[in-house]
Amino acid sequence: MTSESRLLIAELDSTLQRASNSHHLSMLRGVTELFVNGADAFADEHIAVFDDVIGRLIDKADRQALAELTSRLVSVGNAPANVIDRLARHDDIAVSGPILQKCNVKDLTLVEVAGSKGEKHLAAIAGRPEISEAVTDVLVGRCTIETARRITDNKGASLSEVGFVKLINRAKGDKALAAAIESREDLPPELQPFLKLTLE
Repeated sequence: MTSESRLLIAELDSTLQRASNSHHLSMLRGVTELFVNGADAFADEHIAVFDDVIGRLIDKADRQALAELTSRLVSVGNAPANVIDRLARHDDIAVSGPILQKCNVKDLTLVEVAGSKGEKHLAAIAGRPEISEAVTDVLVGRCTIETARRITDNKGASLSEVGFVKLINRAKGDKALAAAIESREDLPPELQPFLKLTLE
């Protein structure tokens, strides 16, 4: 971060200490608008400044303001990484859901959310265009059968052998899940006999 950026952040911190909640919200909306409108043209160093600024502004933001922020950032490909990470971890699915499903969230964050949050968060992750094995390994061990089917039907979801074993074990009571597993081209051949047992 440049010295000019550090000066700007220090000035912002000073202003925020004196600002009312309504002023916080107004500033958050203004900065978000500025970022979204110019996102395509910003260099990494500019995005880092927005990351710091928006990160400070959301400290006192309520649920409605955070949900509004999510709705603005969800379609921006280069949204500030730390802000996205914080929103992805939020307990309120109205805030975190769209981020978990559509944004560029770090695998480490997805793994942590999948391992600690509720079913709505897991279902949101299951709808991502692409999901790594590390994430699906956690998801299929905790989610409902319905979400397990969604993961299995998601061709962008990579499944490890461990993930397939977990799914096959769960499919013993669910023919639809078993059929979805059978339809996957990446099902390891050595696991096919075990899956057949669930289909009989």
